[in-house]
Amino acid sequence: MSSEYSPDLRIELIGTGDQAGVWGATTNNNMAYVLEQAIAGYVSVAVGSANQALTYLNGATSVAADNQSVHASLALTTSTGANFAVYAPPASKQYTIYNASSYTATIYNSTVIGNTTAAGTGVAIPAGKTMTVWSDGTNFSQQNTHLNSPSFTTPALGTPASGTLTNATGLPISTGVSGLGTGVATFLATPSSANLAAAVTGETGSGALVFAESPTLVTPALGTPASATLTNATGLPIIAGTTGTLSVARGGTGVTSSTGSGNVVLSNSPTLVTPALGTPASGNLANCTFPTLNQNTSGNAATATAPQSGGSFITSSNIGSQSVNYANSAGNGGVTSVNGSTGAVTVASLGVGQTWQNLTGSRSIGTTYTNSTGKPIMVIVFINAYNGTSILVDGTDIFGTIGSQVNTIYSISFVVPSGSTYNVQYNFGTTTPNWAELR
Repeated sequence: MSSEYSPDLRIELIGTGDQAGVWGATTNNNMAYVLEQAIAGYVSVAVGSANQALTYLNGATSVAADNQSVHASLALTTSTGANFAVYAPPASKQYTIYNASSYTATIYNSTVIGNTTAAGTGVAIPAGKTMTVWSDGTNFSQQNTHLNSPSFTTPALGTPASGTLTNATGLPISTGVSGLGTGVATFLATPSSANLAAAVTGETGSGALVFAESPTLVTPALGTPASATLTNATGLPIIAGTTGTLSVARGGTGVTSSTGSGNVVLSNSPTLVTPALGTPASGNLANCTFPTLNQNTSGNAATATAPQSGGSFITSSNIGSQSVNYANSAGNGGVTSVNGSTGAVTVASLGVGQTWQNLTGSRSIGTTYTNSTGKPIMVIVFINAYNGTSILVDGTDIFGTIGSQVNTIYSISFVVPSGSTYNVQYNFGTTTPNWAELR
């Protein structure tokens, strides 16, 4: 019976009764050049074309280059100057392959022993790398693609296609991570405020990092905050630092415009300097001095007396020329003629401390004076009048015709500059005694 060969390693199987006297040599060759090479054999394969089949034999041979496909380990070199492929017989087999070239090598199973047609999928072996692959006779696969919790000591991982570094330690940020912006690695290694400022762009200000709770800011420009509480703020300038109208309750005036100058006036006992009062709606002039024109005072004519001090009644000796004609040379007797009008109008002796005198009857008294004293004088006229009495100064009715009043005293006062003239005219009522005094 002739020998047969195993399907995977092509070991010669001696037929029963064959090779009498020499079967021992055949058996030894099977062990030395087939079984041993399949388990521990190494051979270098020089690839000269883009697709090249591994050599094979039926049975054993001592020439390794003639039976490359049976060896356990292969070293691949190439003279093609490009990526290449090698083809193993279509049999189950495991190889450890070292790609000693500078190009990618791919191993396939051939469809028929010795051809370069791929039977299935192959495995690519990168240049300079070693891989363990196995075949089921049609497809090659990478050996040990899944490692269960391996521990590597100083491995060179190259550029992994993927990886999870959840528990990785010892990676230096400054040199072990790429793609970071300028200064980011330094900040991650030493997260100080200065390193953060160096790592970011578009920031404003300088100094330490600020957090929300109770920060201390040095000369910040806050812009326009949406909200703020300035309860404990200090140093805010009122004029330049606030807007709007400050109420009186907050220490302001509560007004948006003002007139005049000087101090702010409050309601209780203010002292005003040369104010223009306009036309007050009400007022009490009890303590006023030098009452102004159009002042209306009230009192009882029966008890009114002339002032006890300060000045004297106007006479021809202290007022200058006038159109009043007096009854005697002293100039203090009865009036006999007032601007062409005559009547029994009696004016008693005029002087300080005298009782105010009655002017009785129905008549008009007009007096024109010229101030020739060389200095301003003040004129005050008092009259107890009612029943149609009026007072005119330079032709202007001061009060309007006075209606029916009872013992009402009216007064006017005005200042006459030196060299000026003025006229005072009294139009008394018809029946009731009236009096007037000029001083």
